[in-house]
Amino acid sequence: MIQQGDIIEGTVVRLEEYGAFIDIPVAEGSDRTVTGLCHVSEVDLNFVDNIYAYLTEGEKVEVRIIAIKDDGKVDLSIRQADPEFEDIPEPPRRNRLDRDFDKRLRRFMHSSQMIQGEARRQRESKR
Repeated sequence: MIQQGDIIEGTVVRLEEYGAFIDIPVAEGSDRTVTGLCHVSEVDLNFVDNIYAYLTEGEKVEVRIIAIKDDGKVDLSIRQADPEFEDIPEPPRRNRLDRDFDKRLRRFMHSSQMIQGEARRQRESKR
C-alpha cells in the first residue's frame, strides 16, 4: 500500500498546463494503479515555464507521494524524488511576540520624555 513519502515509479498519462497526471501502482508489484497529480511547481528543481518541455505522455518518472487526501486524490512530486532535492526550511515568521519589545519601547519613551522635558526647561529659562 502506498504511503505519504514513498518514492515510486509512475507513468505520465496526461499533461496539462498546471501539471501532469501520473499513474502509480497502489501497492508494490500491483497492476492496479491510481492517478495522482504532480503540480507544475513540483516537476523540476528549477522553475518550469512549459511542462511540455520537461515531460511527455507515456514517460516513466520517479515520484514522491507528498499527500494522500481524504477524498483519495494523490499529490505527487518529481522534484522531491530527485536525490539532489533539499527541503529548504521556512524562515521564522515575524509574528512571534518580541518579549523585549515592550521593555525597549518603555525605555525609549522614558528617555524621549526626559529629553523633551529638558529641552522645554531650557527654552523656558531663556525667556
